[in-house]
Amino acid sequence: MKLFKLMITVICAASLATSCESFFDQTPDNMLDADDNYTDRSNVYASFMGLMATLQDVAPKIVVTGELQGDLITPTDQAPDSYWEVYRYGVQPGNTVADPAPLYRIVMNCNDFLRNAIDYNASYPGVIPVSTYRQMIAGAVTLRAWAYLNIGKLYGKAVYYDYAMTGEVDLSKLPLLTFDELIPELIHFMNTGVDNINGLRRVDINTMFGTTGIWGSVPISPDALMCELYLWNRDYESAAKKGINLITGQALAPAGDGNKFTLSEQFGKTKEWHTLFSESPANPQTNEGLTMVLYDYSQRQINPLYSLFSSDPTCEYYVKPTSVMTSRYTGRDYQSGVQTVKDPRGVGVSYTTSMGESVLNKYNLNRTIQQQDAPIYIYRAAEIHLMIAEALTALGNYDAADAVLNDGFKPYYVSGNRYNPPFDAPIYAFEKLKGGLGVRGRLNIPEVRSTDARFMGDRNPETPEYAERRRVVLDSLIIEETARELAGEGKRWFTMMRIARNTDNPTMLARMVTRKFPVAEREAYAAKLEDPANWFIDYDLELEN
Repeated sequence: MKLFKLMITVICAASLATSCESFFDQTPDNMLDADDNYTDRSNVYASFMGLMATLQDVAPKIVVTGELQGDLITPTDQAPDSYWEVYRYGVQPGNTVADPAPLYRIVMNCNDFLRNAIDYNASYPGVIPVSTYRQMIAGAVTLRAWAYLNIGKLYGKAVYYDYAMTGEVDLSKLPLLTFDELIPELIHFMNTGVDNINGLRRVDINTMFGTTGIWGSVPISPDALMCELYLWNRDYESAAKKGINLITGQALAPAGDGNKFTLSEQFGKTKEWHTLFSESPANPQTNEGLTMVLYDYSQRQINPLYSLFSSDPTCEYYVKPTSVMTSRYTGRDYQSGVQTVKDPRGVGVSYTTSMGESVLNKYNLNRTIQQQDAPIYIYRAAEIHLMIAEALTALGNYDAADAVLNDGFKPYYVSGNRYNPPFDAPIYAFEKLKGGLGVRGRLNIPEVRSTDARFMGDRNPETPEYAERRRVVLDSLIIEETARELAGEGKRWFTMMRIARNTDNPTMLARMVTRKFPVAEREAYAAKLEDPANWFIDYDLELEN
């Protein structure tokens, strides 16, 4: 086991040390070398784990880049210009924050692993157990699709490398897919995969390799990824079905505990929300994580977000919360009669004041300068609920979307697999849903429904105008709840962008995100963001070179 971990560490270190300047070149410097890594079974296994370990490098960059484009964090006075360029949608050549190199490196390492693992398995049939081989291929397929999805979300286009590509390549002849072209290609790739193995298989590293611990939390959840891909593809029925199936635990059988992902009382209300970040991910009652990027300070693995957000003099402190973020946890959304209810996700947890400075606190919570190893969640249960609500809203199932955001499935449960409206459709016929309390309900904070008079005014509920208005309100509520639940996790900007794109409403995004700027600057930025082309980072890939 120690040797296995050592091999993973070496592969990961080699991957992270690769120069960003040559990430389009297929060289031994930035590819897993078949001569060294595919000579026996243990090396193939270690190469697969090396793929998973590259998330430690990429996840923090996605969080920071996504949040800077959104409205929840702002660069500090000591932040380099590269942070301000992303924040102000004006990235210059050589910007290290916006550099897509790490994401493309994952793509090429996945391609390399797929080619060589398939060749090894064909040359030495039976050496790798069938179930292990299939899970490794599925895991690499899913990781590759996830990396490409994030390239698309950040840059609006992607140089598409076929997994079978080898040797010298004329980059100018490779397809450059737009974001709208990339999404269906990724859905197709996930469903077809390679070597007759698709990416829809759950990967459990402990059962694959006979290990123990929390490796199983690392690989990208294929169901969560498909839920997101379907949303981007405007296939809302598939997104809703995939999300519901996932949170019931059906996609995690037989090892999974569905209650953990339905935001039930067992894994929600009775467990304080901050433990998602303050306790060890090894505690099974702490996390609702489907995919986590894990760090271990005892192995000298450091989550760089600690230093970026901490105001400690020894840290970088390059970014801090905006007033837009901190104000999300106050106001009428927390008024229950004459009593104001505190959101347990807010002050002291998602953000706080330290050394006189405002800081984003999730990755620093109950950790010291010596213990900088908070997990980064790529997908967790609350985000799946929010994506389900987004899909239901687009389908016109407004009552169901309201319930998912607020009180969940529990109040509508009858018996067996039966629920009262709005959950009486076949897709909800899972008894495991009966404990679900909803995103806000599991926190015991007041409901905020789209039918509230402050949103709907005196509109007649029987009119088309009311329904049209209700969808707009629900979209806004989902975006706002994403800010509260997932602040600092790199989600709000992409949710905002997806809803604005899918509803052809760029004005909504422009109006929301420009509130991070001084009043005198908002009009100019709003005009820029009215054009969806400006939502993406314009990074010169220098393909002609």
